[in-house]
Amino acid sequence: MQTNLIIKEIENKYPVEDITASGIPVWQFLRNMYAYELEQKHCPYSDLKKIRGVNYVKNALINYYWGKHNLVKHFSAVLFTDILEERIVNGKKIDKLAHNLITKMADEILIVLDPVGKKHTSTTDYFHSHYMSIYNFILPTKLKWTKYKINNFHLLIEIEKELDLQLRYHVKVNHFFHYLEIFKKWIQKTQPKIIFINCYFNLKHQALICAAKQNKIITVELQHGIISEAQIAYTIEKDIGRHTFPDYLLSFGEVEKKYVSENFLSQDKIIPIGNYYLEQMKNKNANQETREFASSLRKKYNKIVLVSSQTLIEMPLIEFMSLVARELPHTVFIFVPRRGKKISSIAPDLDNLLIQPDIDIYQFAPFCNYHSTVFSTFASESLFMGIPNIFININGLSVSYFLDMFSGNPAVKFSDNVKSYVKIINEWNPPENSYVMKMSKELFVDSNNDVIKNLIDKTIQL
Repeated sequence: MQTNLIIKEIENKYPVEDITASGIPVWQFLRNMYAYELEQKHCPYSDLKKIRGVNYVKNALINYYWGKHNLVKHFSAVLFTDILEERIVNGKKIDKLAHNLITKMADEILIVLDPVGKKHTSTTDYFHSHYMSIYNFILPTKLKWTKYKINNFHLLIEIEKELDLQLRYHVKVNHFFHYLEIFKKWIQKTQPKIIFINCYFNLKHQALICAAKQNKIITVELQHGIISEAQIAYTIEKDIGRHTFPDYLLSFGEVEKKYVSENFLSQDKIIPIGNYYLEQMKNKNANQETREFASSLRKKYNKIVLVSSQTLIEMPLIEFMSLVARELPHTVFIFVPRRGKKISSIAPDLDNLLIQPDIDIYQFAPFCNYHSTVFSTFASESLFMGIPNIFININGLSVSYFLDMFSGNPAVKFSDNVKSYVKIINEWNPPENSYVMKMSKELFVDSNNDVIKNLIDKTIQL
């Protein structure tokens, strides 16, 4: 059964809203963690274990001091984001989701950056001037030892028996409140007026939102990934409180309003803003290196397929594409691992299956015939750029996440096995790129720059 359906069943069967600690319904964040564990369980080939050795500890200590001088300064706005959203524009690193927002707010906004376990690079590499590391909040929580009582935790015991899972929920709840305490002290010292977040549904950010709400600070999430029927974080079966949910959602387009539950956020709080970087790349604003790479492939192959991966299904996807590549020697497949992961050593030695962890898929996509994925957000983004999609329905994930959204779309195909995938490549004549772009209007609104200006001037009114 699909993970979202399992969680819905749990929420209908049990009074999960009654599982609380210090007056906060902890199911608001535990539900995302149980969903994550279920997805891992259903994808046995995935390798999601975090390896934290000496380098991780060393980087954490160095990161703690990165931008630390901004910790006690007042900024009207703060953006919490991570290096996965970084792209290079005019030689400087920018945030592909929030660039126009950052540009318009200028010195009024502080960026709190998560390096995702890596060491921060120099602040001179960045377009914006004011940065601080998330480790200014992570490391202080390691010194917290307070334990919090969970009311009605017997419900979690029953839920875990039904799910056949064990989550260290006491540890997770304690960790949430340790973050909550750290964030509350920081907010009370610096008094921002608004906090932007690039992804609400992780423990740190939900604690941050809770701390902001307790201090009457507006919280705004910038959509970073797909929102559909299968995205558990936004499809909530009943009222479980909104202590850890943002006040606004800045979505890519209008279509998200169809899927976001009223138990998460009312539709009038969902504001479509489009996507700055996607607009820039739509017209092939690629660098010279990308152009030359695409040109060299065109000389050797009839078709180019961009394959965007996800950590959860990386291994089965590379195995699938290896079989496909053998069947289609005149088509080249550009496989982009999640988070720039180096997987060349585990990929087969095939001339037409190229592992490219460092390629910018936004720059490269307009030069391709097709885009393929299991459930990456880039499925929507590629359509915006006019590139047809071929989904690879491993473990039913493509159908779960995208079938409803793209049902009847002539620029989208679903494949369940290698044979059907090869048949699509050989026989499908998708619509022209311009037509594909025209059909994607509900996925991304236009003119991100103008929408952001209106948002700041009229909606937020800082």
